[in-house]
Amino acid sequence: MEPTRDVFMLDVGIAVALALLLPFARACAGARLGESSERRRHASVMTAVGVGAWLAATGWLAASGALEHWERTPPPMFLVMIVAVTFVVVLAGSRFGRTLAEGLPFTALVGYQAFRIAVEFMLHRAYEGGVIGVQMTWSGRNFDVVTGVSALVLGAWLALRSGGVERGKSTRIVIWVWNSVGFALLVNIVVVAMLSMPTRMLAFDGPPNAWVATFPYVWLPTVMVTAALFGHLIVLRRLLLRQERV
Repeated sequence: MEPTRDVFMLDVGIAVALALLLPFARACAGARLGESSERRRHASVMTAVGVGAWLAATGWLAASGALEHWERTPPPMFLVMIVAVTFVVVLAGSRFGRTLAEGLPFTALVGYQAFRIAVEFMLHRAYEGGVIGVQMTWSGRNFDVVTGVSALVLGAWLALRSGGVERGKSTRIVIWVWNSVGFALLVNIVVVAMLSMPTRMLAFDGPPNAWVATFPYVWLPTVMVTAALFGHLIVLRRLLLRQERV
């Protein structure tokens, strides 16, 4: 089964929105940290170039069919994901990651994860179209929508508390718990997705999770999943900072 037009539009729309959001976030963080306009502009442009290159590279690999060799050990899709996760971890621990952690308010860092609601709706529509198995959706073993909805609620609550109210220990504990649960739910669906792929590890009935190796759906694991992981790592880095900027 081929994904429907609305699934296609959601996939492209979410990926592009996330790609545009990162350089914008870098500019906002730099402004809050007092960077010069020239430095912010340069950092934002370089961020946009890097994100654009990643979209183009992964999109080209998928469009060429290079990622659809599931019979190989390891499958090319696994190698791409290893590279993506490694890069995200390094980026979150870099100066770039520190700038976002220090410069953006908790409201933005938490509320950002609400994009996962749209991702879960896309997966639900893909399941209804017979593209993926039910285990990949909120009707099965995917509970990632909880992170998206709770990000909206917690982000709004933090925004209400940001007007001169100093964040106490209890607030930080709430964010710690939310971030840990969100990360655990992300790991859960990644494992389910891998066990749904047409490899020797396939553990579920129904359509295999092979569409992620095609264009543009390769951006589900290489952009959306990595964006969620990056967000959790930045929140973690912010929580570990001694000085908190509201």
